[in-house]
Amino acid sequence: MIFDDFYLIFGTMTALIRTTSFIGFRELTRELGGDADAMLDRFHINPALLDDEDARLPLSALVGLLEHAANSLDCPDFGLRMAKYQDMQILGPIAVIALSCATVGQALTDIVRFISYHSPGIELELNTRDSQLTQWVITLNLPQVRYKRQMTELALGVALNAMKLLCGSNFAPYAVSLTSSSTLPPATYRRYFASRVLTGEAHNALVMTAEQLARPIEQQNYNLHRTLEDYLQQHSLQNGSDLVAQVNKLISRLLPTHRCRLPTVAEQLGLHPRVLQRRLAELDMHFDELLEGIRKELTEQYLAERHMPISQIAGLLGYSEQSVLNRACKRWFGLTPLAFRRKLLSMEASHNQH
Repeated sequence: MIFDDFYLIFGTMTALIRTTSFIGFRELTRELGGDADAMLDRFHINPALLDDEDARLPLSALVGLLEHAANSLDCPDFGLRMAKYQDMQILGPIAVIALSCATVGQALTDIVRFISYHSPGIELELNTRDSQLTQWVITLNLPQVRYKRQMTELALGVALNAMKLLCGSNFAPYAVSLTSSSTLPPATYRRYFASRVLTGEAHNALVMTAEQLARPIEQQNYNLHRTLEDYLQQHSLQNGSDLVAQVNKLISRLLPTHRCRLPTVAEQLGLHPRVLQRRLAELDMHFDELLEGIRKELTEQYLAERHMPISQIAGLLGYSEQSVLNRACKRWFGLTPLAFRRKLLSMEASHNQH
């Protein structure tokens, strides 16, 4: 199966995204000497829809489009370059509600709360690492899509632009956290984000200080904020994530803490453990099966990173010993972790040749 067909087959199965996230694609592609409309057609995207900011298209189509453009135009930083054409305003009413907040921290909290309006396939979190640092975590909820670095970096670039709109043009994050090893040199990320870059991390995130989050927003408007909050809350009620998606999200967050147990997840959801078990059973789901599925998905993601130690992967998956990961890999893939890594890297090398 060729790379592009992979996205076309799964495109109808994934979440949608507002077409404002395509801003800059045509301009950047033409600047690099490519045929933007031909690329859009390749992914069954009607170019006319990109002029309608209320239209929505499959998120997986955008992800595939960016990967294809980066490869065919020999532009490994395509996502970062495209982010320069976008800012927080692509989020529509979410941007307005953020700018009407009292502080930057409150603005980010609202963006996290309402991001499903822009795309339910993008998950945001604010993780407090300690009393001074907070991660603004960005996750693409596309488990069936392996290659999504360009979209992830586009999202990180837009997040940086959002912070500059909220804090001022001189804003720079304390650090940038990346899960993947990239073909781009680290200096490229350091120049782009004007901060240190951490690779091989558990999350893709901007790391910010408590002082940055406490910064007041001059445009704060309580009445406008309340009106938009009511509107977006109603949308969230109509289109909110289901229980399984919430449980999966919490499993991913708790695994590295080695405290990923059903009672802990139930507590995070405000449910009694037996209630959570019963509600999952009504959906023909079981917590252990969801836990196993997330671990399998993350194992494949982590092993695709050439330089991530196997022992570190075991820890990120919540395993107390590497031998447990070894047994799990043989159960899932019929191979040891190292053998499966060799297979993944071989597949990636073949992909990069197209």
